Amino acid sequence: MCAAILAGLVMPSYAAEKMTVSELEQIIAQHAAQPHEAAKKHTPAASDEIPDIVNGDLLQQLDQDDELLPRLAGIELTERLSTLKMYQLIGKYNLGIHTQQALEQLADRAALKNLPTGELLHRPSPDAEAQQTMLKKARAYVLGELSHLPNFVASETTTRFDNSPVMLKYFQATTDQAGFHRVGTVQGQISFQDGKEVTDGARGPGEAKRKDIGLESRGEFGTEAAVVLMDIEKGTVVFDHWEQSMVGPAAVYLYSVPRESSHYEVADACQDHVSFHDTPAYHGEIALDPKAGAILRMTLEAESRSNDPVSHVASVVEYGPVVLGNRRSICPLRSLTFMVEEANGCSHGNHKLDKPVAMINQTIFSNYHRFGSNATMIFDEAQNGRATPEGTHGKAAPGAEKGLPVGPAPSGQNRRPD
Repeated sequence: MCAAILAGLVMPSYAAEKMTVSELEQIIAQHAAQPHEAAKKHTPAASDEIPDIVNGDLLQQLDQDDELLPRLAGIELTERLSTLKMYQLIGKYNLGIHTQQALEQLADRAALKNLPTGELLHRPSPDAEAQQTMLKKARAYVLGELSHLPNFVASETTTRFDNSPVMLKYFQATTDQAGFHRVGTVQGQISFQDGKEVTDGARGPGEAKRKDIGLESRGEFGTEAAVVLMDIEKGTVVFDHWEQSMVGPAAVYLYSVPRESSHYEVADACQDHVSFHDTPAYHGEIALDPKAGAILRMTLEAESRSNDPVSHVASVVEYGPVVLGNRRSICPLRSLTFMVEEANGCSHGNHKLDKPVAMINQTIFSNYHRFGSNATMIFDEAQNGRATPEGTHGKAAPGAEKGLPVGPAPSGQNRRPD
């Protein structure tokens, strides 16, 4: 299984309460069992179902949030909380929006840790031939299907977190707030045109220019996956386990790529110029659809050297079904990017960092719309009193097919001073 590269990244300055996913659920269940006004109106669903998470009284949910949030804020998970399990907890215990967000942040910080052994699927390991067949299907899928998606545009919402000292607005001082805090949210659009990923720029309050994003990743729409599948041909890849994904059983492989075979790029941009560039060794996991070869989840952890200005560079991309026009495709639904800016790294203006700053970006891809038009021949226009030159085509408006509601070139990650 993947090593916990975030051991140093996610440790807050206070003593967090470490616990498993099962212990986390016990806390949530105990809280849900406490008497709350109108709580009798809600009947918990079976543990293997994903109920409608929008039902229930909003005021009741917010009230329960206020009671549970302080406890969740002091927890550090020792296991990965999968997206599937998170949705099950939200629905089963009718968690409010604030608790959902806290649970999501817990899951994000543990995204590179091992899945609980109890959640692994007990299926026979595929033989060597079957393993190679799945990997061949994955390469064909990435180079064929994922690299030749129809032209589309999607919304891209990136929320930034870090553990830098918090500036006190009125006293112009700083405080070492424990753990990670939200820095801001950037909203924009990303287009896929003629097999290329095109970012249309970020739009958000106080963050009109994309260079203000800070930590940045690219390649979720196939470039990163293509590089990994190309590089592992000169690295190592082994089957590890079966697990349940949002779309069914997934075959999970572990891989590693040595530095001399790496094409994964990490760059640090300081004062608007690239001050550090590297193609490090890296390793991670790939979860595959065993039948189609589609990548359902991929992790990547760069192996930084001790004197690098950035470290703990890692990413997680989760894929799921999206409808584009009249076809169903597997596209990115969410991604996570991790990095630590070391104290010897880029300065912020005239100020050097007093200590390393850990950063996490959470990106949600939604509102998929396909680019397209229909051409229609117009006949008998003269009979309707509207003469139309012969051969004129009428074009329909661009399509607007939305994705299902479920839910770098590998330029690596760039850090730019705020």
